Amino acid sequence: MSNKSVKRGRRSAKRKKPAYKRNYNCGKKLSEAIHKALDQHYGSDSHFNTRATHKRRASVFVRYCKRCGMNDARRIDQEFILQFGAYIRARLNDDYEWPDGHVDEQISVAYAHNAISTVNTVMRAFRGDDALKVSGREVLGVCRQSVRTKEIEADVLDTKHAADLAIAAGFERGAAVILLARAWGMRVRECILQDLDRMKREIEATGEAAILRGCKGGRKATDRTIKASEFRMEALRYAIEVRPEGSRNLLSETDTVKSFLLNNVNPCRQFLQSSGIPHFMELRAGFAQDIYEEVMGGPSPLKEPIRDKVMDRIARAEVARQLGHNRVSVASSYVGGTRNAI
Repeated sequence: MSNKSVKRGRRSAKRKKPAYKRNYNCGKKLSEAIHKALDQHYGSDSHFNTRATHKRRASVFVRYCKRCGMNDARRIDQEFILQFGAYIRARLNDDYEWPDGHVDEQISVAYAHNAISTVNTVMRAFRGDDALKVSGREVLGVCRQSVRTKEIEADVLDTKHAADLAIAAGFERGAAVILLARAWGMRVRECILQDLDRMKREIEATGEAAILRGCKGGRKATDRTIKASEFRMEALRYAIEVRPEGSRNLLSETDTVKSFLLNNVNPCRQFLQSSGIPHFMELRAGFAQDIYEEVMGGPSPLKEPIRDKVMDRIARAEVARQLGHNRVSVASSYVGGTRNAI
C-alpha cells in the first residue's frame, strides 16, 4: 500500500464523527428524544394510549426547557426539575409572565399534577431509574382534586342509541365496545381484549365474570368479578356475534389495538356525542353509578345528599372493586364526593 493511501485512510478516520450521545443517545431534539425514550420504555407495540398521553403532556416540559436553554436531557438534575415544579406551581394561582413578555395561562390542579407525573415518567424512561423523581404533592403544595360534581350523562337508553348509530354506519365492533363499556364498566382497551368465551363460561358456571385482559398497569385482579344482568348479557352476546371468526375477542388476526382504536373506536366518538354522551369514560361512570345505587338502595351523591355514611362507604368500596381500582377514594371521581352528607 502506498503512503498516499495510508494518509488518505488516516484523514477519513479523522473525519468520522463519534457516536452521538445527547439526550441519552435518543436524538438531537429534546422533543423527539422524549418520544423515542417513551417508545423504548413502554415498547413501541403496546401501551399506545399511555405513550400518546405522556408525549402530549411532555410538550409543556419541552417548552420550559427551551426557554431555559436546556437542550440535553443528560444535564437535567433534581434542581432543574424542582425549578420546573415551581414554574408549574406559579401557574396554579395566575397566568405566568416570562421576562420577554410571553404569558402562559393559568392551569388546574389536575393539569399540574399530570405535568409533574409525566416529567417523572420521561426521566425514568431516559435514565432507567427513579433518582430524579419528585412528589407532585410536595412540589405543588396541593393534592390532586378529582371529585365529580356534574351528573352523569350516559344512561342505558342513550348508550343503545349510540350503538345503533354506530351499527348503521358500519362500525359493528365499535358498537360492541360502546355496549361493553356501559354494561360491564370496562375501559376501552379492556373491551377490545377481553376473552368473551371465558366470560360466557364463567357466567354459565357462577353467574358472574371476571375482567382480566387489557387492565390498566397489567393488573389481573381475580376479585374483579361482576354479576351478569339482562343488559350485561345483551352486550356480551352482541360482542360475541360481531367478533371476527375464530377470535376470542374483538380483534381479528390482522388487527392491533392501535389499528382497532383508529379504525373502529375513534369514529364512534361522534355517535356518543350525538346521543348526549361526551366520551367513552362517561360510559364507565354510568356503570359506576349503577353499582353504587344498587348497593346503596338509593340515588348517588350526584343526585341527592348522602343519608347513610356506613352504606356509602360500602358502596364506594364496591364501585372501586368492580372498576378495578385499589383505592376506594377513586370512586369520588365517578359518583361524587362525601361532603354533602346529611
